[in-house]
Amino acid sequence: MGIMPTMIFENTSDLFSTGSTLRAEIAAAAASLIAEEGLDYANAKRKAIERIAGKKHHRLQREILPSNEEIEEAVRQYQKIFQSDSQPLRLQALREKALALMQLLADFSPMLTGAVANGTASEHSDIHLHCFAPSAKELGIFLMNQGFDSEADSLAPQRPGGDAIEALAIQWQGELATIAVYPESEQRSSPRIEAKRKHIRLDIKSVEKLLRDNPVQEAP
Repeated sequence: MGIMPTMIFENTSDLFSTGSTLRAEIAAAAASLIAEEGLDYANAKRKAIERIAGKKHHRLQREILPSNEEIEEAVRQYQKIFQSDSQPLRLQALREKALALMQLLADFSPMLTGAVANGTASEHSDIHLHCFAPSAKELGIFLMNQGFDSEADSLAPQRPGGDAIEALAIQWQGELATIAVYPESEQRSSPRIEAKRKHIRLDIKSVEKLLRDNPVQEAP
């Protein structure tokens, strides 16, 4: 069960330099739901708003609601306070498994994204990759030849009115891995961070560096 936001941060001004106390409380409540129950950001924000504002939640102005970036920072703070003994080890394990999968998919220029890339992954997190190929079918054939059964999936378009993104889901070293497949024409050779860290994508070398520079040792 998540911890109520008033118990998470004694001084909300330490979490946000701007914004109201209500904004900070909603972000903290959403962070608790994400870290403890594995909710996605949209549903965590919705439930947090209902929890904080009650029946009047529909009257809240959009301007005072926390952004996903603010909620992500609240998740980091929550994990630092309440999950410091388990979250770093879980993150490292997921990054190691993601790296092994990326090495297998090296011909498709894989990029690590999501919580495993930005460092907020927890026990509820999966591996998310972006790959580049003429079609998801080609990547599916490659996986089949490697002995993996993949399940076709689709992700929401990146922009309103855009096409859904083809994806494949596989079981990899005991984890669910979702691989979004983009046209080769959209490939960029270097890692990139888009729109104020909204989407971070890391290539193989970047993940190797993260693991090398941030080793986590299990407590004796």
